Amino acid sequence: MMRKIFPFLLFVVQSAYAQFEVWEVEHPLKSTTTLSGNFAELRRNHFHGGIDFRTDGVENKPVYTIDDGYVALINIAPGGYGKMALINHPNGYTTQYAHLNGFVPRLDSIIQARQYEKQSFSIEIVLQPDEYPVKKGEQFALSGNTGASRGPHLHFEIRKTDDNTLINPIEYFKFEDNRAPRISAVKIYGMENSGVVNNSRERKFIATATAKNRTLQGGADIRAWGEIGFAVKANDYMTGTGFSYGVRIVKLFVDDILISEVKIDNIKLRDSRAMNSFVDYGQYMKTKEFYMKSFSEPNSPLTIFKNTEHGGIYNINEERAYSVRYEVFDDFGLNDIVSFTVHGKKANIPKSKKTDVTLLTCKESHIFERNGFLIHFPENALYSDLELEYRTIASTKFCSPIHEIGNVNIPLHTVCDISIKVEKDTIEDKRKYFIAKLNPNNIITGSAGGFYVDGFMVGRTNVFEKFAIAADLDKPIITPVNTTDLRRRPYLHFKILDTRSGIARYDGYIDGEWILFEFDAKTNSIIYKMDKSRIAQNKNHDFKLVVTDMCGNVATFEKTIYW
Repeated sequence: MMRKIFPFLLFVVQSAYAQFEVWEVEHPLKSTTTLSGNFAELRRNHFHGGIDFRTDGVENKPVYTIDDGYVALINIAPGGYGKMALINHPNGYTTQYAHLNGFVPRLDSIIQARQYEKQSFSIEIVLQPDEYPVKKGEQFALSGNTGASRGPHLHFEIRKTDDNTLINPIEYFKFEDNRAPRISAVKIYGMENSGVVNNSRERKFIATATAKNRTLQGGADIRAWGEIGFAVKANDYMTGTGFSYGVRIVKLFVDDILISEVKIDNIKLRDSRAMNSFVDYGQYMKTKEFYMKSFSEPNSPLTIFKNTEHGGIYNINEERAYSVRYEVFDDFGLNDIVSFTVHGKKANIPKSKKTDVTLLTCKESHIFERNGFLIHFPENALYSDLELEYRTIASTKFCSPIHEIGNVNIPLHTVCDISIKVEKDTIEDKRKYFIAKLNPNNIITGSAGGFYVDGFMVGRTNVFEKFAIAADLDKPIITPVNTTDLRRRPYLHFKILDTRSGIARYDGYIDGEWILFEFDAKTNSIIYKMDKSRIAQNKNHDFKLVVTDMCGNVATFEKTIYW
């Protein structure tokens, strides 16, 4: 199949993958397939770490290792990657296979033995090189839809084993692509206290849909003064699918001079959350749109900015027309270009009028404490210096005032410890308290966990939000889906839900022996497949399900079942 690559990009692409030039790999599905997601495309709070092979809407396709190696790690979880395996290869690279339905019997027996030993569905198993070696093209798993997957597919990654640098796998599999990426919009920013665009801090402009010489709608009247930043919204497309993907290279020119170049590759796994520093995080929080900034935050760990003058900020200081051009490229060199003019026009630059703020420097650790609320920012928790805003709101609904810290439109890079005083400390069992996350209407949307220490609840957060101490006195909800006719439908199926502090654990027992329920967080479902090697057939059994939430409330379901 033909892959289109622009000649002037050929050297760049080849150099990026030079370390893999002699790596002959097997396809993990042993068949050509299109993608539902590409490498490093923008996802909520992270870059997509690999590529998603479509499996034609079905599950349980055989999954094969792409080369010799050994299974180094198995991780099973109700969310995230679901059932996932890492395979280490002798050349210093690791491959990941995720959202699996299961494993071949020999590997599955190792996993189930550990799960029964720990009495837990969620488990991480580290294997030694001699415990489960594999050969190139050997089947070891089945594709699926487990974890946070939104449809059947195989998530596949390549990483450097020593430092978990994520590598673009696309060069090792054959794809046809004749569809270019497309720029859909541009945002222009007046930087805080130093720039203005059309008498505002920021303006959004939609790109023309069909014009040969593409520009911006309303672009004839773009006026700016001072320090200006740019961002672009763009997607890639591939032949044979209706999916959209992330672009690979973004270039910004002013008066034909390259101001900023971004190449989205070689991202370390530990830095993936810094995607929030690359996109307009506030815009995403409002509209779920990803605008890629051409200016870098001063404390971002990302190395994707390759050629950037003055951090990608451009100073418009002359009353004249500035010619601006965005170019975006996909993995195969196909591109899209949008050109527009920014008119330099002197204007008053508004200054920040924030009050009651505390300045946090982005590289240092800080402790902020006020009104029975404390938050600790570790080093490098922020991408740029921040004027931290804080306020309290009196509440009769919760066991503390509502504490609003920071701005939900500003991202945090790391987890921060928080502590909140329990003002209405009237419950004897302190496990019933938890730190509630609140929406703008002060409705509980989740839990920041927490444990009780000397009148305070201590928890963790990685977002700015509203918090308050709440009490959870309610049992989880157990809803039977299938507990009868087990000979025809040989599985026990329940929905479990806790709307306040969240589910902590779930334990099923048949005749007093613990059984392995599998939990799918996206559907709140737990399922136990009846195992005739463990459960005698043609007789009645005593079944019991115990579900416990994070505050120690327990719900129980008991029934005699026939199997």
